[in-house]
Amino acid sequence: MIAEILSSALLMLIMIDPSDKILLITLLKEDFHLRDIKQLIIRANLIGFLLLIVFALAGKIILQEIFHIDLNALKVAGGFVLFKIGLEALEGGGMVTLKKEKNILALAAVPVATPLIAGPAAITTAITLTAEYGIAISTSAILIAIGLTALIMVVTLYLAQNVKKTTLGVFIRIIGLFTMAIGAQMMVEGVGGIFLKLLSTQS
Repeated sequence: MIAEILSSALLMLIMIDPSDKILLITLLKEDFHLRDIKQLIIRANLIGFLLLIVFALAGKIILQEIFHIDLNALKVAGGFVLFKIGLEALEGGGMVTLKKEKNILALAAVPVATPLIAGPAAITTAITLTAEYGIAISTSAILIAIGLTALIMVVTLYLAQNVKKTTLGVFIRIIGLFTMAIGAQMMVEGVGGIFLKLLSTQS
């Protein structure tokens, strides 16, 4: 069970994609005080956690009872979203555009908590993990992933002043490449699952 929790947490962390949060904190550091950014990190991750938990708890109902969505189809959709995110990071270096706000906490819910933390890929993963492993493992994975995301954001806050934007852009492009590969793998698994299901119904 521990191995499943850790592997699920790693998958969730990848879906949350800390790379764009690293750039976000770097950009905010130029215009806002350290205390305000810390409050943003706490609030945004709390909101993101609650959103993902809601989807994890209601995932089975959303999939089977309301929308009648097959799990493999959800993997294909989530993989496509992840592939697109990775492609954008690879091409643009993960540039984040933020609307100027006088109060930084106004950014906590949108766009930081969603879609930067609880985005389409993370939501899909939360639903998928619950369907595959159960609510206990998915909830634990979400908690660990959110905790690591918040930690990465806080560490970045203190290290950002020593990192050049060009170096950060290269790092994010590398992460984008791996993100694309993970998205492609999800799509392959989803298509394969759909194909096998069609074969089993015909036999």
